[in-house]
Amino acid sequence: MRHLSMLLAALLCSCAYVNKTEFEAAWDADGDGWPVGEDCDDAEPSIYPYAPDRAGDGCDADCGTQPDADGDDYPDDGDCGPNDPSAYPCSADEVLGDGVDSDCDGADGVRVAPCDDDPTPSPNTCR
Repeated sequence: MRHLSMLLAALLCSCAYVNKTEFEAAWDADGDGWPVGEDCDDAEPSIYPYAPDRAGDGCDADCGTQPDADGDDYPDDGDCGPNDPSAYPCSADEVLGDGVDSDCDGADGVRVAPCDDDPTPSPNTCR
């Protein structure tokens, strides 16, 4: 019993040495300043909560901190169809006469003016 008590005491009092690099890698694997568990992508330093997020690029760089109900990568406050994934600024899904302004130009019809951005979201370009 005495040996068991000594073993238990040794185990409870032991302390593992971790160097600064190991600690930082465990706390923030990608070095973006957001700890593991709060960062939505610990392998990519440009993706973290509240990061700059270019709408329509297919990458959720801000970890979903801007509401996007339809998942089209355009925040609800700048999306003319926040509940329709085919309606977003410069959408190529615009169909003349369908009663829906899919490209957010204020009219139901194919856009005449050029878009500032690429009209179709690309696949995930985070990495």
